Amino acid sequence: MMEGQTLPRTAKKTTPPARRRTRGEGTLYENVRKWKTRDGSTHSKKTWVAAISEGIVKKGGRARRARRFFYGQTARDAKAARDRYLSELGKNPPKEAAEASPTITECAKRFLEDLRNRKRAATTLHSYDHTLELHIIPRIGRLCLSEFSIQNAKQFYEALRKAKVSASAIARCHATLRTCLNFAVEEQIMQANPLASMRRTAPRYKTPRVDAPTAAQITAILKAAKGHRLEALFTLAATNGMRQGELFALRWRDVDLRGKFLSVERSAQEVAGDIQFVQPKTEASRRRIALSAMAVSALKRRLAIAKSESHNSELVFPSSAGCVQRKSNFQRREWDPIREAAGVPDAHFHSLRHGCATLLLKENVHAKVVQEMLGHSEIRTTLDRYTHVIPGMQATATKAIDRALRRAVSTR
Repeated sequence: MMEGQTLPRTAKKTTPPARRRTRGEGTLYENVRKWKTRDGSTHSKKTWVAAISEGIVKKGGRARRARRFFYGQTARDAKAARDRYLSELGKNPPKEAAEASPTITECAKRFLEDLRNRKRAATTLHSYDHTLELHIIPRIGRLCLSEFSIQNAKQFYEALRKAKVSASAIARCHATLRTCLNFAVEEQIMQANPLASMRRTAPRYKTPRVDAPTAAQITAILKAAKGHRLEALFTLAATNGMRQGELFALRWRDVDLRGKFLSVERSAQEVAGDIQFVQPKTEASRRRIALSAMAVSALKRRLAIAKSESHNSELVFPSSAGCVQRKSNFQRREWDPIREAAGVPDAHFHSLRHGCATLLLKENVHAKVVQEMLGHSEIRTTLDRYTHVIPGMQATATKAIDRALRRAVSTR
């Protein structure tokens, strides 16, 4: 260093000032007590302590400050014990300085982390994450939880409508935000969820009624699929109402051609391009399905084709390369060509499941049997989804009651 040269001054490290206690609040701190047992092991116990001053007392000619201590396993418990004591003395508990309330963005991050720790389904996690990142955080993420109100929510939903966001997406935003704020209440970082009382003006979206294909259309689709390497896949969807993911994940060991049944043990889920095999959400979805003669014949033909394929996949319906099917590829390469060849208007593959349920109900198959075949967790789901079939069933029921009463009259 040259003579006379001075060292550059380093920036002074600053720390944010600690929150000042209000008058009469006292001291609140965490106390750790450690001790050793006879075997030499060290133990510790943490407790929270709230201390207040009870003035100056003189003892032995010396003046000192008298303090009273209150203990609890958490800071909240220690404060509550202190406040009860002050209330008994007729004194008002101290009003504590308000701490900075977390923002909706900070709450959303904790909410998603909690979902990951609880190992929620990948599709559920992706749906919440996508809705938060795409709509909620960019528009209202900076609002503090303590400031958020029903009026903020209404303005948020109105902004989404002006931005031409679909009604289903707005309803999903409301459901996601309400669940996120419920989490904040459970974690005690928010006193109450303002959306809990939002009933009349809450965004709603009712899934439109699915127009299931007719018996003639289903027959045309199965005729167009005749001889196709995945003919049995279309047959199972039409005759058993299996979901697409369940068909993609079906293994040969899940099929018993002699016993004429198959077991649904898992489903293929595709999330952000990644395919996973997951167990069904409910116990009802994990089910055993009886196979019709048409389904058994189609599966036998599929088994003969599979033995000639080089990949030797354990899957019943793999791609031509032996991998699990991807929805987009299956739609473009398999479903659309067969649907067009059958002369059926634009429809999703899932419509075969609806067609199966509709035909079964129209044929007076008991709704409980249809529920078990489809894998619905509750019979109410089956009845609500296919209410449009019930009027025709009621006509059949009125004829049945007429026949029963006529028989009763004729036997008298």
